[in-house]
Amino acid sequence: MHIELRLLIIYCVAINVIAYLCMLIDKGLSKTKGRRIPENTLFLIAFVLGAAGIYLGMQSPIRHKSAKAKFRWGIPLVLVVNGVMVWFALK
Repeated sequence: MHIELRLLIIYCVAINVIAYLCMLIDKGLSKTKGRRIPENTLFLIAFVLGAAGIYLGMQSPIRHKSAKAKFRWGIPLVLVVNGVMVWFALK
């Protein structure tokens, strides 16, 4: 396996773990009325190949931001864009 592919895999795993943790933390902050992670930040993380982690955070058991239309439609769209980006990176 080429070094670039390994780095891409490591990056994708890391950014998606970070994205999922951001959703988990923001959900906790929403329950305690603490300072929240801005939605623009969550979308930025999604655009830098973290859409899968954000999407998983929208599913059970967290179910965070899943009622918001811009997340319900936007994150799957960004996930497709992420897939295309990875596909082009591997060509």
